[in-house]
Amino acid sequence: MPGKANDKNPITLILARCDAISEEQAGLYRGLLSEAEWARNRRYRFERDRHRDLIARALLRTELARRLGVQPQQLAFVQGEHGKPELLNTAAVQVPDNLHFNLSHAGDCVVLAIAQHRVGVDIEYTLRTNDVMAIADRYFFGSEIKELYSFAKSEQKNRFFDYWTLKEAYMKARGEGISLGLDNFGFSVANPQAISIYMEPCLEDNPEHWQFLCVTPESGYRLALAINSATTMQLIVQECIPLKSQLPLVWNIAG
Repeated sequence: MPGKANDKNPITLILARCDAISEEQAGLYRGLLSEAEWARNRRYRFERDRHRDLIARALLRTELARRLGVQPQQLAFVQGEHGKPELLNTAAVQVPDNLHFNLSHAGDCVVLAIAQHRVGVDIEYTLRTNDVMAIADRYFFGSEIKELYSFAKSEQKNRFFDYWTLKEAYMKARGEGISLGLDNFGFSVANPQAISIYMEPCLEDNPEHWQFLCVTPESGYRLALAINSATTMQLIVQECIPLKSQLPLVWNIAG
């Protein structure tokens, strides 16, 4: 994996599986949420979406609170200019400058990334039936489209999710979302062990300051991680049921 090998760059990925968390267990999470979070949760039309959102909020609050030595209810969040949640410094909670986090969910999975540098994570459910190649033709950077079509036809759908999750992860790490402009950057995934990014000068960024990772955590899902550091990643992966259990996971990150 690229980076300077002499220093540590710990990144924790924490996975929660919604189907593994009972309604009874999820009921314990309601008291952790702020009034605004609870109001947002109730606006979801479907129960499965409310359940997943509740687990995501609980995972975020419990994991950050554990690192800060406070109660989950004491954390206060605000949305940045482009909607990315940020922790507030309060009388009860002092947030260190090197605490960065990002949350993603798809299907049955919720994933939280915690790092000492800007970080973005995206997970996608890949067993969808829509025309992903049409999406690529519309939204991908020119060289991405060329590289995607260079893969065997049987590989193209799976490879699509490499580009898609990487683009999402980078935009989320930057905290600027779609405002970055999808035509201002693009990825090469021909070598999964050396994923590279091209950036237009208008982004005022440096590809050498970033590392990227794509992994299939389990069948039917693809996950990408973007970290704003040149130091070699020290990846820690865990599976969690908030307020109940936490176990180590081993993922094959070979590509």
